[in-house]
Parts: sequence; C-alpha cells; structure tokens
Amino acid sequence: MGTCELCGADKVSTYKTTTSGARVDACNRCIDRLGLSKPMPAVNTRSSSPPQSTGRISGPNIMHKSDRELAPDFHKRIKQAREEKGWDQREFARRMNERLNIVQRIENGNRPTDALIKKIEKVLDVELLIESMASNTRQTSTQGSRNMTIGDAYEDLFSGRE
Repeated sequence: MGTCELCGADKVSTYKTTTSGARVDACNRCIDRLGLSKPMPAVNTRSSSPPQSTGRISGPNIMHKSDRELAPDFHKRIKQAREEKGWDQREFARRMNERLNIVQRIENGNRPTDALIKKIEKVLDVELLIESMASNTRQTSTQGSRNMTIGDAYEDLFSGRE
C-alpha cells in the first residue's frame, strides 16, 4: 500500500507509470481516468524504517531522524526549475495534477508535504532534499563539582552567557 502521487489517495495499491514525462506511483482510479499504462506494482517505499518491536504499534518509525532535510531555499529552486522548463505556474500545476493555489503557496515559501516534495522533484527534475546540517548546539557549564541540572541550563540560556 502506498500513496498515489497524482490524486494523493493514501493507503492504496500503486503502480509505476509515466505521465507528462515523469515517472510516478499512481492508483488504479487515476490510471483508468487518465488512460495510463499499468506495468507493475510500485515498491512500498514506506517500509524503509526498521520494524517496530512493541508488538501493538506498527507503521513507520516517526522518531527516526532522516539525514536529509528540505533545502531552506526550496521555493527558489522550484521557481527557477519551473521557469527553465518554460512553464508558468498554471502549466506546472497541471503537470503535477495539483491546484494552482498549491503551487503559488509553495513558491511563496510554504512548506509542501513530503509526498508533494517527491512529486515536485520528479516533475521538475530538481533536488529539494539536501544533507542535514548540524543543529545549533550550545555548551553549558556548571559551577562547582555537582552535575548540571535543568535549572542550570535554563539559567545559562537566559542569562546571556556564552
């Protein structure tokens, strides 16, 4: 089970197919409606995380930190790639099978969903996910020989010490 990259339907059987020059995972409804070919079932990409060991909880591990993140200038990359192809926003939305206001919001800097990021990368042949950068860290210190407490960290953070 996967997500249809054309209509966004979740937990449906998807098939690898080609539409408007882009390889996508599409559900039976979209394949029939658009007259696309249905070669073979798509590989389930959601099961890349290790299986849960709790027994009762299943699904992807939401606590798993990915080593890739959305580029801070994703909206500029999208607009530039779209313009290089000679498409206006309406044409880009049509090729992605999305509404025009979705494209406008994304190009204005609103973060798209992960599924939409993958679709944009395929349609525009652009890289939006980049290597994760180290998060900001702060060194804190304690007075005396005792271990640091949460209060020490709080005091250090708001006292302006570096």
